[in-house]
Amino acid sequence: MHALPGDFSDDETSKEGVELIYRYGAQAFPFTKERLKELEMKDQEKRDRQTLSNLLMNHDRDYLLSHSMPGQVSPSSFKKEGQTLCNAFINHDKDILSVCSMLDQVPIASLIGKTIGLYFCAEGCSPGQIFTPKLISVYKKVKEALFENMGIEDFEIVFISTDHDQTTFDSYSKSLPWPALPFGDPNIKNLTKHFDVRGVPSLVILGPDGKTITKQGRNLINLYQENAYPFTEAKLGVLEKQMDEEAESLPRSVFHKGHRHELTLVSEGTGGGPFVCCNCCEQGSVWAYQCLECGFEIHPRCVDGIAT
Repeated sequence: MHALPGDFSDDETSKEGVELIYRYGAQAFPFTKERLKELEMKDQEKRDRQTLSNLLMNHDRDYLLSHSMPGQVSPSSFKKEGQTLCNAFINHDKDILSVCSMLDQVPIASLIGKTIGLYFCAEGCSPGQIFTPKLISVYKKVKEALFENMGIEDFEIVFISTDHDQTTFDSYSKSLPWPALPFGDPNIKNLTKHFDVRGVPSLVILGPDGKTITKQGRNLINLYQENAYPFTEAKLGVLEKQMDEEAESLPRSVFHKGHRHELTLVSEGTGGGPFVCCNCCEQGSVWAYQCLECGFEIHPRCVDGIAT
């Protein structure tokens, strides 16, 4: 694309133009730096106003679908006059909640105040076939730990489908232990753009206040499993320190049965960084065993070989 005005270089024109079209569509016109700054300010205002309700609700729906019922059900047949499911939940209206239960709907109001994971995925996603079972296991362990501690904290995941048809969505959502946005809901496209989701699976973590904690939930689950909860900077600082301490006892180099070259232990400060494990195909960072000859990298936990 070479349609931007002269305040961009040729290289910037192509890169910035594609990026603006992806993020803003026709709103990006006339593609100037001033327009980009204006749009970025609007994005920041959205983030400042972000709540769970305005992320997940729309004027036709204030509920999610329970994992036991993938099909969409209209609430219009049982709402009281002037009342939404959300208001019913807040007002503890037992009749409305009873109907909600029968219709397998989850009022979004019931999730307010919890740590929430927005899980973008689809049934045909190959990386998702690897990551989803891990996420389910972590989710159950976190829920069990919170229940045992009898604390006021809680954790929930919401499935944001990128499936291409209702049948596939129905099939996949039945296998997941958490609620979902209805298939084809307009909020899905808005959420994908709002969180700049470029690929799936992707896990965005929201705090109890509805603000974004991190968009790197998938990577954190791969690194720390259930210990990543509640995904805050303070918790991650503790985990990174623990990982550094554990790395001190790891061999400096190893041979892995799946690779012919010697692998060297590296960190972000010694030539490492974010990577995709060549053994389990999942993301990693901080510490890795890396082949300095060809770039092969694996998690330390995935090493199946001998120290050198």
